[in-house]
Amino acid sequence: MAVRTRSAQTTDTEALESLFKEFFDWQLERAESIRKAICDPNAELLVAETDGELVAFVHQVFFQDPLHAGLNSLITNLFVREKHRRRGIGSALIAKTIENARARAVQEIHVTTRSDNTQAIDFYKKLGFHKEGILLEMNP
Repeated sequence: MAVRTRSAQTTDTEALESLFKEFFDWQLERAESIRKAICDPNAELLVAETDGELVAFVHQVFFQDPLHAGLNSLITNLFVREKHRRRGIGSALIAKTIENARARAVQEIHVTTRSDNTQAIDFYKKLGFHKEGILLEMNP
């Protein structure tokens, strides 16, 4: 099974929306938001495909951090369809985000996941990430 990673294109919107709905059980319309993310120069939405099917995505946002006097990034979402997990697809996508961050001279790469998602936490630690703090959120 050959896996190809690449930047998402607006023609991927429908397939990405399907992936998001599988990832998050929230029945929200995401097409416009996905198109905006694909076109955002301060973000990257990467996909992995096998046999012509999109099976995974990762979303990375770049931001200027005055504290570090440079560019940082945040990986906000990574998802691999369940039947395609444990085949190195997530690792390949993270490797591509790291490569792209280095190309932009990013100082630090941050990643977020739910605090109870121990599988994801272990995955990120295996790839070299470490716990540095906590992320709090609120709905304004």
